[in-house]
Amino acid sequence: MPSVGPYHTDSPEYPPEHRLVYHDKDTCRIGKLIEAHHKKTGTGGKKHCMDCFKVL
Repeated sequence: MPSVGPYHTDSPEYPPEHRLVYHDKDTCRIGKLIEAHHKKTGTGGKKHCMDCFKVL
């Protein structure tokens, strides 16, 4: 699966399950819901998104 650099969001517009994880796959259904201007580069010290992890 195509990988991208890790990113996360802290934006309160998203539910906790979106804010508590980082993403690194461009096929992640949850990561795709995060608007570009809400994405922050890096893991943010968060755990790996289970949707991204599944496609390893």
